Amino acid sequence: MRLGAHLSIKNGFEGALSKAVELGCEGFQMFVGNPRGWTRKPIEESEYHKFIEKRAETDIWPVVVHLSYLPNPASEDEELYHKSVLTLAEDFRRANRLGADFFVFHPGKSKGSSMDMAMERVADAVNLVLEEVTGPTVLLFENQAGAGTEIAATLESLGDLIRRVKYPERVGVCWDTCHAFAAGYDMATEEGCTAVFGGFEKYIGLEYLKLFHLNDSMGKLGSGLDRHQHIGDGEIGLTGFSWLVNHATLSRVPGILETPQKDDGDDLRNLATLRALIKKG
Repeated sequence: MRLGAHLSIKNGFEGALSKAVELGCEGFQMFVGNPRGWTRKPIEESEYHKFIEKRAETDIWPVVVHLSYLPNPASEDEELYHKSVLTLAEDFRRANRLGADFFVFHPGKSKGSSMDMAMERVADAVNLVLEEVTGPTVLLFENQAGAGTEIAATLESLGDLIRRVKYPERVGVCWDTCHAFAAGYDMATEEGCTAVFGGFEKYIGLEYLKLFHLNDSMGKLGSGLDRHQHIGDGEIGLTGFSWLVNHATLSRVPGILETPQKDDGDDLRNLATLRALIKKG
């Protein structure tokens, strides 16, 4: 399994790429704007070109862009929904300009309307964005932890979302291990993992599984708690991750760490933990 981490863009897109190489990542994930704000600083054309040229000198794959935290494309609030769609489109456009392989976003939550109506709003937003923005980047729905009125916490709902998309060949799923565990999917045992991905094939299709977010969980199974922990230090433990990184089919899907980061040492330790689980030969 190709492994990487979510990295800061404080030193620009090239800086994030250089940090990925320095840490020994095979791939990496980043934001393309302020993750906790709506405003977006313009990006010079030269920044896109420099990143693409710099990446061509490496064997980094995949490059993943993650949507910022504020958008909620499931919201029934018209102003929030409109801002969410605009930001989704802008960040997806930037991802395509960078030649990113995947673009990940959280489908969001509904505060008052039915789950079906919330899913329809998300699908409408995705269809609009895919019509407006062209390029190589595949848009990925990320499974959520299922707290409150979050949507897309189940395999069935993720499959439903994909079926509502007009361009299914341009979308896929990012499966977050912590979110899945929090939503009640047993990622801690071999039997549990076998059942989870059997369900994935049944309700979605494994061809749509494009990326893993590899995170242990502070919360217990089915807790709904979206709190990431270092690999092996949480409630999932090492058994499930070992099964995943050695699976004949699933290990071909790249994995990105979103584990706690105090400094580079945290990413290096988590990468080393996962690589030590990979059986040689």
